Amino acid sequence: MMAFIQFSKTVSTSWCLVKLLIKTCGRTGLLPVAIFAYSLPALSVDFQPELESKNQVGLEQPESSLSLDQQIKLIDLEILLLKAELAQKNAQKDQVRAYLSEFRVQGAGIELPLNLQNRMAALKLYLNQSVQAHEETAQVFVFKPDRILAVLPMSGPYAQAGQKVYEGLKSSLKSIYPDSNLEVLDSNIYDSMFEAWEWIRLYQPTFIFGPLIKENVEALNHLELNAPMLVFNELENPSPLVKSFVPLSNRDAVDKLVSLVKKAHYQRIIVLTDDSDNSQALMNDFKSHWSEQSLVYPVDIQEQPIVSNVDQALEKSVNSIKSISRKAWLQRTIRSPIQFTERPRQDLELVVSFLPYRLAMQISPILEYYQLSSVPHIWLPSKRPSVDEFTSSLPFWQATSAILPVSYARSVKQNKENADSNKHVGIFYALGEVAAKAVIETTRQHSMVMNTQLGQLTLDESQNLHFYPDIYWLDTGVFEKLTD
Repeated sequence: MMAFIQFSKTVSTSWCLVKLLIKTCGRTGLLPVAIFAYSLPALSVDFQPELESKNQVGLEQPESSLSLDQQIKLIDLEILLLKAELAQKNAQKDQVRAYLSEFRVQGAGIELPLNLQNRMAALKLYLNQSVQAHEETAQVFVFKPDRILAVLPMSGPYAQAGQKVYEGLKSSLKSIYPDSNLEVLDSNIYDSMFEAWEWIRLYQPTFIFGPLIKENVEALNHLELNAPMLVFNELENPSPLVKSFVPLSNRDAVDKLVSLVKKAHYQRIIVLTDDSDNSQALMNDFKSHWSEQSLVYPVDIQEQPIVSNVDQALEKSVNSIKSISRKAWLQRTIRSPIQFTERPRQDLELVVSFLPYRLAMQISPILEYYQLSSVPHIWLPSKRPSVDEFTSSLPFWQATSAILPVSYARSVKQNKENADSNKHVGIFYALGEVAAKAVIETTRQHSMVMNTQLGQLTLDESQNLHFYPDIYWLDTGVFEKLTD
């Protein structure tokens, strides 16, 4: 069979139709026959400059130079751009931003064709021009019980925790709003939060509880759902509509440490750290507190990393090695052995450790060895041990002040024998129960102090929620709360 097509004098349109016809006929087995409205030489003259121009700028790349996976990836990126452009036409800036964010993630490491680069640049320009208008119309963090959604892991490795948070939320909301309906989205069934976001934006919730896992929290925060969210993990740069609700917050623990240092007017401080990410994050937060504030007295903070063991790190910190060197020099000079007592630095006022418990519990005994038992040691765990591990270690601690979450300390005092993962299930139910009460109260008032089973909950001037930890004294089996 033959397929006939007649071309007009619009050369570029006709050429596109030729290519389309050839591809279509190749698939169907038809024999194409073309009828031109002018002579072939004229066509060749008209087409030649266009073809040369395309080859020069490299807009058309031979399909053979791209693998099948690369071609599929470019199609996926093209779809994202089309969605972003459609959102632009509908003046949905938050969706444009989200699609471009996902475009950057999926397009990482891929050499993009020039036409995709140009379209992406145009969308970026559109967003930059509308930033001010977007800020002026930004929503306020407020709880509305109309369409409540929980984004939690209801299956997979974190299912037990997610289900307990959901049960706590549901129980608390029903007691305050009997007619409320809490929907739940299983975050575990999606490969990425972008996939979950596409469903969430269609549901159009008025308030979101979750996610729970840190990676999901960060991802959903960047996608800007345009709905208030109370997330159950810490965020580096939360949007105005996102608040953290974490009873074990490192940031709040560092705030507590800073208040202790200020109250006692400590000036010369040694901070012991290891190479873990959490230890370094605590150290950075601690330093940033002092750099952001103007103090009436100078504070000298020296970080001492633990390279091999605690003994060597403290030896460097107290400068005892210099005392040993002076003793060796004097013996060589007088050519006679001498009695010697190490003399460490006497100006040290405080030792802080951001370490695991097995390292931190060695510090106070070593300070006593150097006759520095009067120097206090404050431990802020870089990684909290399980309740069983910590309870077993209590007889071996000496003269240490520990900054610990209230809920954790209560579990230690009760001396539960559950495994660490099971121990936290009760905390997760309470987390959901208190979270619902907290967001309702933030809508009703601008300041708040609430005593809960997870500790004292406060609302600061920026409408952020905090569970400040307490200070506990550890000494040969003693575990007692200290007054501030």
